[in-house]
Amino acid sequence: MQLTGLWEESEVSGEKAASVPVLTVSSLREAFPGWSIWRSSAGRLWATRNCRLTNEDYNRGLCQTIDGDDVGQLAAELRRQAALASALPNSEARCLVSRDSSH
Repeated sequence: MQLTGLWEESEVSGEKAASVPVLTVSSLREAFPGWSIWRSSAGRLWATRNCRLTNEDYNRGLCQTIDGDDVGQLAAELRRQAALASALPNSEARCLVSRDSSH
């Protein structure tokens, strides 16, 4: 799934309004199945990987858990993590990649 392709059309005064991107926690979960994503009681969004990272992964800038103030911020960080993981050799990156191809 491409997060940049998630769109919602709305109607204003009977006319179609310009499409605007719609990001939700559900769309992030679908796009990044290797992560568990939730909202804390304080309203902050968190994501943690469903696999364990190695010390080498950490040295390459990968994070086990990330957070964001809102869905857009978390999506940006998930994309950044996916880009870092995609630079790893295929055998090492198997649990680190996402379905999101917009990075």
